[in-house]
This record gives sequence, C-alpha cells and structure tokens, in this order.
Amino acid sequence: MSYSSLADDVGLLLTIRALLPSLNEQEQKVGQYVLDHPAEVVHLAMSDLAQLSSASDATIFRFCKKVGADGYGDFKIRLAQELAGMRAATYDTVVADDTLDAAVRKVIAANVKALEDTLRILDLAALEQAADLLLRARRVDIYGSGGAAVAALELQYKLIRVGVRGVAHTDAEMQVISATLLTADDAAVGISHSGQSQDILHALEAAKQSGATTIGLTNHPASPLARLVDIRLHTAAQEALTHGYPLGARTAQVAVIDALYTAMALKRQEVTEGAQARIARVLYRRLG
Repeated sequence: MSYSSLADDVGLLLTIRALLPSLNEQEQKVGQYVLDHPAEVVHLAMSDLAQLSSASDATIFRFCKKVGADGYGDFKIRLAQELAGMRAATYDTVVADDTLDAAVRKVIAANVKALEDTLRILDLAALEQAADLLLRARRVDIYGSGGAAVAALELQYKLIRVGVRGVAHTDAEMQVISATLLTADDAAVGISHSGQSQDILHALEAAKQSGATTIGLTNHPASPLARLVDIRLHTAAQEALTHGYPLGARTAQVAVIDALYTAMALKRQEVTEGAQARIARVLYRRLG
C-alpha cells in the first residue's frame, strides 16, 4: 500500500509514526530509528542506516516506499525539508533522573505537540461527515475501554449538549450487547489509540452487522479499526511512553471530540443554544 498522498498532506514523520504498527518487525526498527534520530538520518548512507537499525538495504528501500517516498534519496530530501520547518521532530520522554520541573515540562510539551500534529492531519471532510451522521442518528453507541474510556465519556457528554442521545459503554460485554441491538438508523463510535483493541473491534463488527454506520477515532490510519469503520477520524500523538502511557494520546482524542462537538453545534445552532439555556436555568436553580 502506498501512502505518498498521506506523506504529502501531513509530513513524513507523522506518516511514519501513524503507520509504524502496521509495518513488519524489520521495517519498524528502521521507522523507530528514524523517529528517534531524524536529524542524523538525513546525513546517513543507506548502508549506515541499515547497520544502525539492524536491518538490510532491501528493508530500508521497502520502508521508504511504504511511507510514500520514491526511494532512499527522495526519503532523505523529504526528511531534510521537513526538519527545516519544524520546531521539534520528536517528543522528549520522561526518564528516571528527570527533576519534577523537567518531567512536567516534557509532559506539557508533548500534549501541545500532540494537538499541533493532530490539527495537521485532521480530515475536515470526515469530521463534517461524522457530525452529520451523529446529528441524524436515532441512537449513538460509544465504545471505549482503558484510557479511551475517558474520551468515550467526554463524547457522551458533548452529544447530550447538542441534543443527541449517546451512551458510552466501557464494559466489553455491554458494548457487544448494545451493538447487537442497534439498527440502520443508529451510529456507533469506537475509540482506540492503537486501533487494535479487540473489544472495540468486536463491538464495532456487531454494530455493522446490525446495520449501524460506524465511526472510528484512532491514532493509526492503517490499523484494523481504521479499516473496519465507515468514517475515520485520526489523532497524531507520538508513541513515546511515560510510565507506560502514550504522551498526548488522551489530549488529542478529546481535542478531536471538541472539534466534532463544535461542528455539530454550528449545524444545530438554535437547538444547541436552546438546550444550553435550559441547562443553565436548571443548574442555576439547583445551585441557587
């Protein structure tokens, strides 16, 4: 599969990061080395990169083609051009001997970069298509587990604010039970950073079998989730981990949900404003 158009649209490093889980083991070694040492790779011969990444020249050539370059020479030119216009190519991972100040700065910077990168790759046509689907749906199921459960609950909250009745399901059994009862008038949203959560995939498959239209929110455009759903929304948080958690992942997911909410609110301004006013009056009486 060629991803030259993706690389042209969002850049080489974001493309590598997004496609990394879908590459074979040797290609992943090359991709990870490029992500970790992009400025160095610009000056490396193919044989040097092969040695440093424990791969073969043939693997590097296949890797370059898979991420949208015509060959290794073209890959290095694209990489150099991209680095020239970037403030940071990668995230700084928190390490054991970091001070609290350094660790906090790295975490905040990672969240900011995740938002910037997500904005670069966000497909506005898909976002609008998702907004239209959710607004006309009779019922919306939202599936998220683990860290994605936070995003699922956030989407449920935002849907209520625009008058759409959605329910977040974070239990695997309940996800499948609910998905089985959907109809062609309904929508299902699956959220998974990796796009490989078997529970979320199972629920989305059940929703599709029930006739519902499906939306996926994932960090990886070549993941099983992205290939399964009807409408794809992507984040662009890097895979660097802090204590086992991907930096910026949840921030990017919630940002896309905020953008989706804004698209729906703009399309349903009178309804949204009326709902917000009623909510405000009730909350005011309760708090007063």
